[in-house]
Amino acid sequence: MLVTILATVGFVLLNTDSSHASVASDFINRLKAPIEKVSRQNHLYPSVMMAQAIVESDFGQSTLSTDANNYFGIKGTYDGHSVTMETGEYSSKGKHYMTAAQFKQYPSAEASIRDNAYLLRHGTLTDPDYYAETWTTNAVTSSDAAMALATTYATDMDYGNKLNAVIVKYDLNRLDGDTGNINQQIEQSLKKELGTSTATKVADEKKAEQTRSKITRMPETIIPRSVFEPKNARPTAPDEYTLQLNLPLEKIIKKGQSVQK
Repeated sequence: MLVTILATVGFVLLNTDSSHASVASDFINRLKAPIEKVSRQNHLYPSVMMAQAIVESDFGQSTLSTDANNYFGIKGTYDGHSVTMETGEYSSKGKHYMTAAQFKQYPSAEASIRDNAYLLRHGTLTDPDYYAETWTTNAVTSSDAAMALATTYATDMDYGNKLNAVIVKYDLNRLDGDTGNINQQIEQSLKKELGTSTATKVADEKKAEQTRSKITRMPETIIPRSVFEPKNARPTAPDEYTLQLNLPLEKIIKKGQSVQK
């Protein structure tokens, strides 16, 4: 009898774990494409965005996500639509309490994802850079970005640790791909551009040095000169040497003298 009871309990636990794994997998697969797309467009970490959606909506099973497509617990109204629900908050002293709040109601999950990205990129009315430490251009890793949300996004001071635990448990860093290397990408792009510019400059200088004079057919370095020279720099002396452009270079004559053949 005892063996039967233990076997039954074991089966129930195993079935529960399997069911939870299926819910988690289905949720991640369903939001994977829009989260990756929107995150990359806004220079955010897809892994952090997905972890937020998981924590805030309980894998899409919360009433707020099922009734209002709100996967990130964002308060306010969206195109005039909202729902009022009870939510748990933390006081400045870390005490948990329940209160009613107005939350945005979205037409779709992707609208919720885009609005969350907009919030992270544009901050608050008084501080547009309020969430700047979550951007891939500022946060070196997804873990850093998640921890930055602990002091900005939620009243729960353990919020960042919860996000990072979810990221590790469900291997969400795989969603990031090369997103986390945005700084390296920018650096490589600049180096490539500067390298091309330098090579072009060297080639142009070499070409200038090898430019052949139409008169002598000999290599001649081109020396830049101002378009308008000072008056006192222009030839005025009557005995100054003059180059006859229709003669070979060696035939330079001085005004008032005959040409030696």
